[in-house]
Amino acid sequence: MASLVGMPDENKELLSVLDLLCAPKKLDRDKGEEKFRSLTLCRKDLDYLRLWIADKLEGFSNWEDVYGGLTVANILLEDTPDEVLKELRLMEELESRVLECHENEEFRVRIAAGQLMGALCRRSGLPVFKRFIPSVIQGVDENLERNIDPAATEAESSQRELDLAKERDVNLSKSSLTIFHDTAGWKHLETWMKCIKQMVTNLKPEDFVQVERAEIMNVIFKAVRHTNRFVRDTGYDVLATLIQRHACYCDPESSETNYLSIAHQLVQGLSDNWSQVRMAASRAARAFFDVSPPPGVKLADAYPILLPAMCLNRYDVAEGVRLYSQETWCHATKMEGKKLLGLYLEPVIEFYIKQSDADNHAVREAACNAIAEAVSKLNPSIIRPHMKPISDALVVCLSDESWPVREAACIALGTLISIFPSEMKESGYETLMSEQFLLNLCDSVSAVRGGAASSVAHIMNAALDPKITQIYLNFIRNKLDGLDQQPRESRGDESSAVRVSNVRSLSGPDAHDARHTNQIMYSCCSLGPKLQKGCKDGCAHQRPGEPWEQTDGAVRLIGQIAESASQLFDDTLVEPMVEAALKTHYAQYPYLLETACRTIGEMCKGLAKMQFKRHLDSVLVVLAAAVECELPLAAVASEETVGILAHRIGPNVLRGRIENHMDSRVPNRLRGFLPPAF
Repeated sequence: MASLVGMPDENKELLSVLDLLCAPKKLDRDKGEEKFRSLTLCRKDLDYLRLWIADKLEGFSNWEDVYGGLTVANILLEDTPDEVLKELRLMEELESRVLECHENEEFRVRIAAGQLMGALCRRSGLPVFKRFIPSVIQGVDENLERNIDPAATEAESSQRELDLAKERDVNLSKSSLTIFHDTAGWKHLETWMKCIKQMVTNLKPEDFVQVERAEIMNVIFKAVRHTNRFVRDTGYDVLATLIQRHACYCDPESSETNYLSIAHQLVQGLSDNWSQVRMAASRAARAFFDVSPPPGVKLADAYPILLPAMCLNRYDVAEGVRLYSQETWCHATKMEGKKLLGLYLEPVIEFYIKQSDADNHAVREAACNAIAEAVSKLNPSIIRPHMKPISDALVVCLSDESWPVREAACIALGTLISIFPSEMKESGYETLMSEQFLLNLCDSVSAVRGGAASSVAHIMNAALDPKITQIYLNFIRNKLDGLDQQPRESRGDESSAVRVSNVRSLSGPDAHDARHTNQIMYSCCSLGPKLQKGCKDGCAHQRPGEPWEQTDGAVRLIGQIAESASQLFDDTLVEPMVEAALKTHYAQYPYLLETACRTIGEMCKGLAKMQFKRHLDSVLVVLAAAVECELPLAAVASEETVGILAHRIGPNVLRGRIENHMDSRVPNRLRGFLPPAF
């Protein structure tokens, strides 16, 4: 903002800049704002600008003119001296006209009007705030009340809005009704909310605590429960500002604090289905822990309310929410998160179990990961009373349509059983849920098979039950032998696979084709479809694993047993594994070769050196075959495994075994992977 100087007779530059500020193109308006800030304005210019702003705010012209007037007013209020503003009587002019701008249909005008009201509160303080706030609250309330209209009226209103929109875009289909209503229908509410934020932000904290905040808090609480996610997002953004301005404290005429009621509202946002809302609620939660609790309440009163959701969000699929939640967790718990989880374990476990049944598959996955963390890191004595409800929830997730949920649930359940094998048997699971784990070992997704193999190995090591061990060893033998049933070409069971729609741009009559409406819904935070939850009867929606995939699960289990339960390893399984890995009658054999290479590395690390060396000549053939196949990942796995072998049994010993191998493929394919001789 420029300084005031003498009054020139004419300022053509100012007029050209004002034209830019009202231009139709945003690039021109931005350029005009930059130039206006660099102008040196005289008193005559300011007198002209007062009249110019009043003319623009009349609202009889297009929205760009109104927006330009608001922009100039905002810039003038930034650092124009109070005495100059008083002489111009600009403040009174703006106060009388700015509320009318919130009736404008253009949201950019309403946003700028909110910024101007914030600037007026900054310059004039509490009197202006008290003058504006009833109208702002009324504006929010009027828009909020639309949400509880009768269904028929609401649908008719939405249809009228859609008809108006279709006049502008002929490609809008009737299936757009709900989406259109949930977004365009609430823009006035969102901008009123942003106006509250601007006013509160620009008011001094010592002034804001003198305001009766009950009505403000009521409309904010309504907003954060609104059906529209953008309104909820804005609501939590405003709530964070109110918290920073000590909204948790008592109102001037009240003895009750808002501390715990705000905490209860925050947990709803931290559990929201949309990551943008969870992020806004996370920012508000951090602000909540940054301010000191009001007299009469303690931080410990809010811990059982907020800690469960904050802890779970550390595993959120959305990276921004996940990283921010991890930082907030350390900040809020003062690096004593494990201790606090133990103190408030009951509400934490209840929340985790509830979220494992959420509609959003990403939330279910995070819940399973959080359960696994709690079970593995906390004292078993405090987990034991909650073992039954935890296991029941995880069993349901084992049959989830979303494979990341199945994987996370399998790992969490394996962790639980490996810590409480005896208790699980006493609960009626004689074989420690081997049926469920065998299903996941045969899953069509490799990550699920890998998680199941790791879980089974840890269970076998913890239980040391010959009956359970034999179940899994028999499974390995059967699946290695069953590879012969794999057909040469296979695409899986397409009818039972999860269908994922492809996106195409359509126009004209095609845009209204029935094939393009009422199709599969998509979850937030994901380009994948919205997947269904599991059920207690074990009904799963994924396609069954093919024979080669089931063999892959068996091979993975061999490696995990060698690494995590080496005392239970059966040497007689190695030769059948090698034979299965070398079969090439089906198209997917390179993938099994890759798995076999990684399993050989796990065997080398987990078994005793002499025990592994008995199988060295056999497994080297598998490594050589992996190099020959067409899959680069298999060749890389072979090279990495050769490095593991060289480190474990010695490079010179390995070199001798490779170069003197009876199969000529072994030295020809693996010699290049050997480390230098010494």
